[in-house]
Amino acid sequence: MDNVESVNVLKGPNATALYGQRAQYGVILMTLKKGARNRLNVELNSTVTVDAVARTMKYQNLYGQGYDGDASLQTFHFDPSSHPAEWSVFEGMRYKAGDNNLADESWGAKFDGQDYVPWYSWWKDSPYYGQTAKYVAQPNNVKDFYDNAISLKNTISLSGGNENYTARLSFTNLDQKGITPYTYLKRNYLTLNSNYKFTDNFNVDFVFNYTAGKVRGEFDDGYSNQTSGSFNQWFARDLDIRKLKELRNLETPSGYHASWNWWGPDNWGSGIYEKPAFWYNPYTYMERYENYTLRDNMLFSVSPNYKINKNLSIRGTFSRRDDATRYRYFMPYSLTKSASGTEGGYMDFLNGFGFSDSNRVEDNYEIRVNYQNKFGKFDLNAFVGGIITNFNWYGNSAQMDVFGKLGKLIIPDVWDFKNADIAPTPNPYSYKKTTRSLYGTFSLGYNDLVYIDGSLRNDINSAYFNKNNSFGTFSLGTSILLHNFIEKNNILTFFKVRAGIAQIAADISATALNPEYRYNTQPFKLGTKSYIIATQPTRYVDPELEPAINQNFELGADLKFINNRISLSATYYNEKRNDEPIPVTVPSSSGMLDMYMNSADAVRKGIELSLSSDVFKSETGVNWTTSINFARNKSTVTHIAEGLDAINYGFAPAFGYVSVIQKEGMEWGQLVGNGYKLDASGNKVLNADGTYVVEQNKYFGSVLPKFTGGFYNTISYKGVTLSAAIDFQKGGKFFSLSEQWGNSGGLLDATAAINDRGFNVRDDVSIGGGVHVKGVSEAGAPIDTYVDGYTYFTQFHGNRLAEEYVHDASYVKLRELALSYSLPKSLIGSKFQGITVGLVARNPWLIWVSKDNHHKFDPSEMSQPYGEDGQLPSTRGFGVNVKINF
Repeated sequence: MDNVESVNVLKGPNATALYGQRAQYGVILMTLKKGARNRLNVELNSTVTVDAVARTMKYQNLYGQGYDGDASLQTFHFDPSSHPAEWSVFEGMRYKAGDNNLADESWGAKFDGQDYVPWYSWWKDSPYYGQTAKYVAQPNNVKDFYDNAISLKNTISLSGGNENYTARLSFTNLDQKGITPYTYLKRNYLTLNSNYKFTDNFNVDFVFNYTAGKVRGEFDDGYSNQTSGSFNQWFARDLDIRKLKELRNLETPSGYHASWNWWGPDNWGSGIYEKPAFWYNPYTYMERYENYTLRDNMLFSVSPNYKINKNLSIRGTFSRRDDATRYRYFMPYSLTKSASGTEGGYMDFLNGFGFSDSNRVEDNYEIRVNYQNKFGKFDLNAFVGGIITNFNWYGNSAQMDVFGKLGKLIIPDVWDFKNADIAPTPNPYSYKKTTRSLYGTFSLGYNDLVYIDGSLRNDINSAYFNKNNSFGTFSLGTSILLHNFIEKNNILTFFKVRAGIAQIAADISATALNPEYRYNTQPFKLGTKSYIIATQPTRYVDPELEPAINQNFELGADLKFINNRISLSATYYNEKRNDEPIPVTVPSSSGMLDMYMNSADAVRKGIELSLSSDVFKSETGVNWTTSINFARNKSTVTHIAEGLDAINYGFAPAFGYVSVIQKEGMEWGQLVGNGYKLDASGNKVLNADGTYVVEQNKYFGSVLPKFTGGFYNTISYKGVTLSAAIDFQKGGKFFSLSEQWGNSGGLLDATAAINDRGFNVRDDVSIGGGVHVKGVSEAGAPIDTYVDGYTYFTQFHGNRLAEEYVHDASYVKLRELALSYSLPKSLIGSKFQGITVGLVARNPWLIWVSKDNHHKFDPSEMSQPYGEDGQLPSTRGFGVNVKINF
């Protein structure tokens, strides 16, 4: 954003109709910084930021790894017939017995601070061979895994010009580390914005942007990923993260990876029992699995402008955007030799590699004629134009399934598909889309009192069927400046009322109505021959399909008081979206899986309010500007296709706990899953053993909030500026799969809490332990009992009972806090135009969340529409910025 002069966000069809189908979700207009005539300016801008984990989930620190409680720890007895000779040193020592070493859960023994043999002491190559460690909790082991990620951003820009030419050239280098070890982003930006004036009536604008970068590391944040998917779901509370980092290259005598999650001495033997059970050391995995993406983005535009006379001008533009992405991954033999999936074990990793190359090219050819004039008390601004946009997508991929059971490299780590025992099938693709558009807009004003604004556009979109590929878009609005009807005063200095209607059609992807044949990633082998298999499309497209149409009515007012010191803006909108194309499931007997058709209508109503004020305003003293905005919106599904009860958008976490459903008559985005069965009085219905009876397909509410807003303040005094931004949201629902598995695996604090009888929920119910539950039986009889902790917390997965982990998405957060100081001229001298030093904190404080959001997930950072299923922890960042202008 160092090159951006201003940003203007257009929302709603009334504001975006002129831009056609691509503007159905809004428009962001950015104005680039330009050079100044007869002046040379050099600007240096350098920022250093450190991002660190803000919060992790709330873990318990009373019990360690295992399945069997206190019986997880036993006394080791050396058996020369089954144990390696070097294990004789452990005779009589305490160790994790049976399957408790392969346990990726923390239902093990209570911490007692006594000696035991940890996972890393069994191996003779370990510097800790034969040593014991204290059996204690590691409260910060998850947080300490993540790095303090340093980002360096440096920009240099040159700007200037003469009577005929202006230009601004800038270069930015970004070097950003990720919080996950061995991850990073490196990127360079080059930007040129220039204008050359050939004559007083003719000039040419030229803009060029080029970006090249590399992202390294696996960023999977879904269920069972090797970092956050382990820490929050399958882990051990006694693991020393420092030892994991130090011993990431430790191997067993057989050359296999030595993992914290191994089969243990009681299961020791050949084959999979010498290998990890479920998990690698996360440091080993992140360091060795090479996974990166190269991105190159180029954008340029050439725009000649000719002024025909004082009222009429013409502008033409050719622009091209070229985006290239190169994805590569290499799963090394040093990892896969320790995997057991092909031997009947649980770890599916194969020595292999793959690539995916994709290109997107967009060409725009536009011409526009501008006209402005005054006719007595009338003034007119208008333009008409046309634009042709050509899209071209092409690429290729060939990918070995390195997380499967078939297809690996014959000679380890020789990265050539000819070396694969099952070579992957290349998957080249190429498709295009063209839109042809004519448009016009006008603004007619009368005596600075009344304005009428309108736009009309027609788009012909090749992605739609020919008989339904031409769409009209329009907007019509009026505004009245009421303050000009009254005598000027210092109280009400501005008062505008406005109203408008608009219609805009929705865009569609290039292949949506022309499903392609898909090739299997691996060929089919029959004897000595291999055959490429292509599967026919399983989606039927309705030949009468039309685009979704947004129709909008908007009414608003803008007021300013006390010499414009106080501003108030209010908007009401009512937007209808008709004929939304959505895939609908059809019977498999039809030979298809779904039908793409106009399936749903929705209505979106709401209000937006904004209040701002210059509380203090002084040229030499304190200045304080404050603003608050508020938006309330409700989106209701008013109609779905005949014969359907609801439409599932396909958003669902692992194991299908919840889905995001659109149901007629209900608010958009209903979160649906299994919940508690309640009686008529709202009591939970319980089974005889105290576990919950499940009600299937229960509606928990919409994922959308009831209202959102922000509160912004800037205070300045003699070069010192302090600013703060607070965001808030009320309502909405989200589901946490991490919380479900964290409880099921005995990792989280709830699984080791103290109950209302003063005992730990893991203690035997007979002595006062267990989780207290109240409810009624199926027959309506009251039940008041205690359920042992393991049974209670593992019931939710067995029944896919989601309601316990569906939470309110309300929050208040300090989004940003910034402090800057502009050095005075008396201090910096005449060589510098300005020097500014600043401090910034991003996401420094999650002030408040709903009480049921126990682990303080930040609802504004959910990784999925339904919530999260293993996402990385939230971060907070602190940075220093120095800007120097010569």
